[in-house]
Amino acid sequence: MNQRKQKITKNKFKLSSKLFLVLYIPILLFSFFYNYNIAYDQKIDMGGDNAYYYILGNSVANGEGFTNIQTKEKIANTHFPPGYPLIIAIATKTFSNDIGFIKKLNGFFLLLSIGLIFLIISNLTGNYHIPFITSLFLLSNYFLLRYSTIMMSEIPFLFFSTLGLWVVMKTDFNKPLIKNWLFFLLIIIIAFTYQIRSFGLALFVGITLYLVFKKNWKYLTTLTVGFILLALPWHIRNSRIGGNSYVSQLMEKNPYRPELGDMRFTDWFHRVWVNLERYITREIPSGTIDLLHVTNYKQPITFSEWIIGIIILGIMIFGLIKLKKYFWLFFFYIVTSFGILLLWPDVWIGTRFMLPLIPLLTFFFINGIVEIITWLGIHILKIKNQTIIYIVLSVLSVISIKSYGNIALYNLKLQAKGRYTNNYQNYFKIAEWIKENAPENSVTSCRKGALFYLHSGKFVTGFDNTENKEDFIKFLEKQGTNYVVLDHLGYSSTARYLFPTIKRYPNKFKKILYLKDPDTYLFQFYPQLGYWGPWKNDKRNGYGSFVWANGMRFEGLWKDNVRSGKGVLINPSGERLEGVWANDKLNGMAVVKTKEGIIKEYVLYKENQPVKIYVKEKKENKKPAQEKSRPVFNYKNNVKI
Repeated sequence: MNQRKQKITKNKFKLSSKLFLVLYIPILLFSFFYNYNIAYDQKIDMGGDNAYYYILGNSVANGEGFTNIQTKEKIANTHFPPGYPLIIAIATKTFSNDIGFIKKLNGFFLLLSIGLIFLIISNLTGNYHIPFITSLFLLSNYFLLRYSTIMMSEIPFLFFSTLGLWVVMKTDFNKPLIKNWLFFLLIIIIAFTYQIRSFGLALFVGITLYLVFKKNWKYLTTLTVGFILLALPWHIRNSRIGGNSYVSQLMEKNPYRPELGDMRFTDWFHRVWVNLERYITREIPSGTIDLLHVTNYKQPITFSEWIIGIIILGIMIFGLIKLKKYFWLFFFYIVTSFGILLLWPDVWIGTRFMLPLIPLLTFFFINGIVEIITWLGIHILKIKNQTIIYIVLSVLSVISIKSYGNIALYNLKLQAKGRYTNNYQNYFKIAEWIKENAPENSVTSCRKGALFYLHSGKFVTGFDNTENKEDFIKFLEKQGTNYVVLDHLGYSSTARYLFPTIKRYPNKFKKILYLKDPDTYLFQFYPQLGYWGPWKNDKRNGYGSFVWANGMRFEGLWKDNVRSGKGVLINPSGERLEGVWANDKLNGMAVVKTKEGIIKEYVLYKENQPVKIYVKEKKENKKPAQEKSRPVFNYKNNVKI
């Protein structure tokens, strides 16, 4: 009789659970489509990486390999992993190359990710209420919605890493290895996740540590060997063509300022602390709770931020500890993930880098809150049925979610409906000018080259992040640069490296286009023009050359920015005027020679003006040189530098 009652009770529980599931799924679907429609932005995001991914996807789809087709040399790409561009390439060949479609594909990945999160949480908690509450709040998360509308790898990475965790939970590790096809699928998923973002290494290490904890050596060995075999070809390919730039950036103090050098032993402690401080006080709270956005990272971290951050982190840890199943799997994954994040350059700020962890962190936080409320309900309010507490919390979540998500949705709507800011409008106007006026094979040096390429359709290159202005010029010349954009996009590298070079070598940069509010310039690059030689105290000093636009060239000694000492002036035909300059003025007897070096005449100069001209007689005449009254060397327009 008791068994029959238990069976009836169990069936009623299953029926009620299914009823809740039937109720919850439409609410979540409605929330997704409603919120995504508000958040969707048809503009290309200003982050240069999203344009880069799109270009690489098209390169693969068009059979040009994994190459930088926006550069004239079309060199192989080693910076970005191939996973997301491969997804774009498949979508392009199968459905559409339209940028809007590719952007919405990330929205689809977000929807799938929320579905997987729902399944994982229902497995962990044994009910549909907590996964419903978590999913509802995730669908209003500013960062998840924002990145699901742009062409970046974070959301596809979220889907495949979440899929990997779900497959681990579904895999029977007591089953004979050779018959466990789900485990081999897991290896492929983990390897592909790593190929989407290098951060996928955390998923591999986390699951590996979980298998170590379980002492499942056979599965551990197979996973390790399989992952290495699938990941190794990418590394071999990169090492043969120059290595992965991410590795070199990791070892630099500041990837945006390479002149600061590489990390030293003590620098790592500073980096880890700065990152840890920022994640606890700002990025974890703002990433999981939309009401705690960081407005200015430059402001010092406040005491209240520490208190709020520690409380939120404490609730998350409590929610993780209260998991009845798979605690160690998620513990190892989270610890490994933040272990990697703490080693990354501390200038890489923003919630973007921990975005794939937001769903799990949100769940841990909500689970911690629910556990606290449940304990209070049972022990203080004497509520016997725990399900009633869950239902009440679900109802309250539905009622409050609109107010909670208003700020995030309002900001997303403003971004979606707004225009590009003036600095980017100017930037794109210059790209349009290049599209309409520049030669087909021209090369433009600019910031955010991939973004510029999408609007100009012409080849682009970056510029060397070096304070050595001569190396900067050599880099532009090596890249075959024809045009240079002096932007106002707000990046320090433009002011630190490009502007000082233009200021030192103004003759090499001819202004073609100038746009106001804010000041944005397009220059045509003439590496052969102007001064080239040594500098001292930021002035021309030593033996250097100067070339004018009319082809006239001076080679000789300089002192404090002016010609001072022996020098030679060469006209376009090759004739030479050799003399001595003082304070940028030619004085004394100068010699005029032909292109072949034969002396034609002597000219006496005073303050740049020819005073007397003598013609050298032929040897057979054996007569002194005769005074000549006519000028023979075109010196006009080449007096001032």
